[in-house]
This record gives sequence, C-alpha cells and structure tokens, in this order.
Amino acid sequence: FTIHGHSFEFVTYTSLFSGREIDAGTRILLEHLKIPEKGVALDVGCGYGVIGIVVAKLNPSLKVYMVDVNPLAVKVARENAKLNGVEDRVVVQEGDRYEPVKNMVFQAIYSNPPFSAGKRIVEDIVFGAREYLDAKGFAQFVLARGRDYLVERAREYYRHVEVINKKGYTILYVEP
Repeated sequence: FTIHGHSFEFVTYTSLFSGREIDAGTRILLEHLKIPEKGVALDVGCGYGVIGIVVAKLNPSLKVYMVDVNPLAVKVARENAKLNGVEDRVVVQEGDRYEPVKNMVFQAIYSNPPFSAGKRIVEDIVFGAREYLDAKGFAQFVLARGRDYLVERAREYYRHVEVINKKGYTILYVEP
C-alpha cells in the first residue's frame, strides 16, 4: 500500500475487518489525512493498524496510541508497527473504545468506526472524542452509514465541523 509517497506493508487475517485489502473508507480518510506537527495521536478501533501506522510513519515527531477490543487485531497491529518500522513510537492496547487511554489527552484522534458494532458504539467513538482532545486538537472519522445524522449531531458537540463527501463516504473533521 502506497500513500503520500510512502510505502507500507501489512499482515492481516481475513477474520479482521477489511482483512483482504484496505477498505475504501480508510483509503479515503488517509487521502484527506490531517496530522498534527507534534504530540500524541490516537487510532480508535485500529484493527490491524493501518491508520495509526500511516500517521506514525508520516510524522516521526508523533507518538501514536492504537486501541482495539479484538485481541487478534491488537496482536497483528503490533506486528505491523514493527513491519513498518514505527514500533518505537506506537503503543497498541487492547480495550473498548477510549477505556485504555481514559486519562490521556490527544492532539489528534482518528477512527473508521465499526458500524457493525451498532449505533451506540459509533456515537461513543465520534462524540466521545471531545473528552480526549486537547483544546487545540482535532479528530477525523470516516463514515459510511448514518453520516447525515452523525454530522448534524457533531455540530452540537464540536465548535468546528468540516465535511468532505467522496465516493459514498464522509470524512468528518471536528475540533472541540
């Protein structure tokens, strides 16, 4: 996988989301990726680690935390961090949504929320990000289903909201 002039290699399992190839939503998010100059970033529901690893590789000044509830995803994300040479700046933790990082604040939060997990989980990821963002931070989400509802609700939760619609997906950019 090549993006922004960098090549990446990922090991995965077909039992993980998008296990055969990087899904279209994640690719679109990566094409429109905003990355802070320094600090700490978070990939929520990281799967096998694509978003967090790309962020870490594109900005060596960042420390990137990645969390996923699936133990196999966590194991594979750790392997992929090593495979892509960013294991020294990537921390992969097993846990549900923001639980593993509950006392932390981030300059950036990214997610391709698992719509298969249900509306409440997706809402918790999108709207819960505000609690974990630095005052000058931001979050980016890629949304497929329920995007109109989530965008409208985001306007109630965040002071700044930007939306990019592309190929059936919405990239939601928010600032607290």
